[in-house]
Amino acid sequence: MRTIVIVAAGVLIVSGLGVLAQQGDPISQRQALMKNNQEQLRALTGMARGQAPFNAAMAQASLQQIEQNARQTPALFPAGSQQGKTDALPVIWERKADFDARASKLEQDAKAAQAGITDQAFLQAAVQRVGQNCGGCHETYRRKES
Repeated sequence: MRTIVIVAAGVLIVSGLGVLAQQGDPISQRQALMKNNQEQLRALTGMARGQAPFNAAMAQASLQQIEQNARQTPALFPAGSQQGKTDALPVIWERKADFDARASKLEQDAKAAQAGITDQAFLQAAVQRVGQNCGGCHETYRRKES
């Protein structure tokens, strides 16, 4: 179990370094952040579905990373950053207050879930709640893949 926690911490550090390496380019930064969220949710989903062993410390670390990412999200969508290779829709900047509120809700839900993770059943509910935040935002603010 100690190895799993060390590996999880290493993943979080490396992921954070990737975001730092792209400072100054909000499109690349937010794409790296969203990719990191996807990786965190993938790990959480695997545990929630029983495809990976349940590990409360690892789940808490993933949720903490999602919380931190959500806190950073609004700043990665500054005015004028819709130009370039991005799936972000212009409606983000038209409804920025709603977009920012959704990021805040994701941050709050991820934070709230951290303290209560005691078993796989609780994790399943937490993953569903956090995933709904992500999906709802993507439904409105992200270009659909064709």
